[in-house]
Amino acid sequence: METYYEKQKFNQWWIKLSIFIPFVIVFWGVITGKTQEENGTSMLIAAVVLGFIAVLFYYTNLETRIDTEGITIRFFPFQRVYYYVRWDEIESATVRTYKPIREYGGWGLRYSFKNGKAYNVSGSVGLQLVLKSGTKFLIGTQKEEELRAFLVQLKNQQNITCIQS
Repeated sequence: METYYEKQKFNQWWIKLSIFIPFVIVFWGVITGKTQEENGTSMLIAAVVLGFIAVLFYYTNLETRIDTEGITIRFFPFQRVYYYVRWDEIESATVRTYKPIREYGGWGLRYSFKNGKAYNVSGSVGLQLVLKSGTKFLIGTQKEEELRAFLVQLKNQQNITCIQS
């Protein structure tokens, strides 16, 4: 049996633009010297902070791996260790459409008292997991059809009853 693997990054144009434009403005002010002497240090600090945020967004990624044993996820660099859930710990696993802002307050590593954790970088489709312990979490996906097909195949071949088609 194959393994499902997906690696997602923040690639939305509006995120890149919202980081790029302020960075260019601040950096331009620093290199042209058009800032006042007392503002020069704060402009340099702003450029460094914006550069750090840009690097953080560049390296942030969500990895999802699903196989016959369970599901492994990691939201790097915020989670250095992979989070692993075995199939026998899962009550239900369903691919569903959700409202990122309304249900979780946006994208990223998010938490909602009602809906549990969400690991997502863009879009509005994800794998909703409810564990036997009652814990809920959602893993975003950009490959809805591929994920659905893999889960159906996994359910049929391995008789994993918690997978909802």
